[in-house]
Formats: sequence, C-alpha cells, structure tokens
Amino acid sequence: MLKKLMNSFILLLVVMASVSQLSAHEFWLEPINYKIEVGKALRAHEKVGQDFKGNKYAYLASSYESLDLTINDTSRAVKSRLGDLPAVSEVVNEEGLVILSAVTTPSAVTYKTWKKFSDFIKSKGLDWVLAEHKKRKLPESNFTESYRRYAKSVVKVGHGKGSDKALGLIFEWVLETNPYSSSKNSDDKVIKAQLLWKGKPHANAHVSVFNKLNGKIIKSELITNSEGRVEIPRAKGGQFLINAVRMMVAPDKMKAEKNAVWESRWASMTYVVNIKY
Repeated sequence: MLKKLMNSFILLLVVMASVSQLSAHEFWLEPINYKIEVGKALRAHEKVGQDFKGNKYAYLASSYESLDLTINDTSRAVKSRLGDLPAVSEVVNEEGLVILSAVTTPSAVTYKTWKKFSDFIKSKGLDWVLAEHKKRKLPESNFTESYRRYAKSVVKVGHGKGSDKALGLIFEWVLETNPYSSSKNSDDKVIKAQLLWKGKPHANAHVSVFNKLNGKIIKSELITNSEGRVEIPRAKGGQFLINAVRMMVAPDKMKAEKNAVWESRWASMTYVVNIKY
C-alpha cells in the first residue's frame, strides 16, 4: 500500500512539474559533473527556465520524443524511469566525449497579453514576428504558440577525446571544438559551434550565450554567419549555455491540435571550459 501511495505521489509531482513547464521556454540539459571516470554514472538534470536559471524536473517519458547518449559513434536510449531526479543517470563504460541529447514532444503556451509575447520576441531578436503577427491580423491576447526543444550537452569521460557531431535533430548545435581538449594555436581562445536546421547551416540566427562562473551569469548575443557558425570566447571558463530560437507560422497540424498561430523550435547546448571536476 505504501509503495502504491508513493508511486501515486511521484506521478502527481511529475505531472505538476510538466504542467508548470508550459509557462517557460528555455530548456537545457545540465550535467551534475561535466567530467566523470569510466564506469561511473553520467547524471544530468532537465532544466527549464530563463537566462541559465531554472528548475529541475523529474523524468516524464511523455515529455520526450527521444533522450539519448552517444559515444564513439554509437547511440543508445537513456533508461530513465518515471520520477527519476536527476532525469538522467546513465553508467558510461567507454572513454571519450559523450553527447547527451534530448528531443521533446510538442508543448504549447498561451499568451494572455501582447506585452509578454512582445518581450519574449524582442529578447530573441525576432522582431519581424511582431510585424507579421499584425499583418496576419492575429489577436493580441489569448493566442497560442506551440514549441519543441532540442537540447544537447557534452561530457568528458576518461580522456574525453572525440568530437561532437550532427545527430540528425531538426534543429541542433554542433560544437566544432572539443571544449575539454587543449591546443596551443589561436583557436584555443574560442569554442567554435555551428547551428543546423534540418541538417543545413542556419545563417543570420540570433544566439544567446550564457556563461556561469562563481555564481555569476554573463549573457552575450551573437549572430550566426552565412555558414551558421559562431565563435564563443572561452573567457575565464565556467559553464556555458548557448541557445537559439526559430519562429515559424504554425502548420495546420498544430493549428488543429493546439489551436496555435505560431510555432517555435529551440536548440541548446551546454558544456564547460577550464574547470576541474
């Protein structure tokens, strides 16, 4: 009886957490340790919030289309269970650079006021959306946006050698620099990354970069070049979150299922530099 009550309580907490996520957009995977030894568990939180500040959420299978771990060109599904916190706890028995990736199922948010929508759009450098919204003669309150999120994180296991790669996500970041490898050339001062949309470079995209170090968070803004690339300064090290948003007119399916007038896709990546764990 006690076990049944506990399971029901966990399910209630997970459902409540899932519902509360609808009010926030930014989603990222945040490992507890970005460096682990072979044979140890890679433990990571699912986080939702803003500006690299967010709440931790327990694992809920229906929130994910996929949650995978990739190392040495081999991918496998993460075997999390309902209510797991952290959402990821997966033993890694190989050495190299591990890519943790997640694709969420569609969610939706309803904007009660124009200001809330306008503030969000402006913060992501998507001002064209506001003009298009009015051109389409859409309501300025109580309208819905559907969204999906594509998150990645890289973790050093053992020597940490290897490289990030495109995993075939519709919207994804690919680090072209291994943040855990050191070199003595001029590129050592930056982390190079490329943003892909359906496997092709996503040019002129607004990028938010968050650098967390010693309890402080510094935000900067970048724009991808014609090849979808940005160079992110290593600065003094710390945790990094890079995030990009693509906004589109909601397809008919989303209009029918969620009464949405806009659809957004979110791509995030987390990693650390110059930190000993």
